[in-house]
This record gives sequence, structure tokens and C-alpha cells, in this order.
Amino acid sequence: MAPDFTRRKEPLEAFPLESLTMVGTLARNKTTYALVRTPESDVFQVRAGNYMGQNYGVIIEIGDGELKLKELLQDGAGDWTERSSSLQLQQQAEQQKKR
Repeated sequence: MAPDFTRRKEPLEAFPLESLTMVGTLARNKTTYALVRTPESDVFQVRAGNYMGQNYGVIIEIGDGELKLKELLQDGAGDWTERSSSLQLQQQAEQQKKR
């Protein structure tokens, strides 16, 4: 298990996952897309299979309230491990912070 270093990087891979914000979803032709805002306030439309974040994160699922990713991280020994991450819809994330 290792990232594909020959693959062309996608625009959202330039940002740490923590700096990206999911601001909405939309469905078109039976495909669900997430709208993700960068720190520069640009908004990108992404779908399952797209990459984002700096840990080779691939989107595996998009729901109404969150986007799920599978990231690859290298440990101290040089081995690659998989980690699950998610990005919650901005409105839901703000409500959880208030609790």
C-alpha cells in the first residue's frame, strides 16, 4: 500500500485537510458532489474518487452532512498506513462546536 506518485495532483491536495471546509452538496445525473471551500475562498466541486488534503486523501463517500476520505500516512519506519478522515458540512461543524 503506497500512494501513486505518477498521478497528477488535484488542486485541493495543495491544502491541509483541516483548512478545507465543506459548504454544501449537489446531485447531478445520479452523482453526488460536495462543494469544498479553500482558505482563499475558492469553491471546488468534488465527487467520490477525487483527492484532497496533503495526505493522499481520496474521497470514498459523500453524504448530506459529511464527506469521508481514506488517507495514506507514512510512519517512522517508512511504511504506509491507511487512516479514515471526514469533513463535515460547515453548518453542522459549527453547531457541534457550540455544544
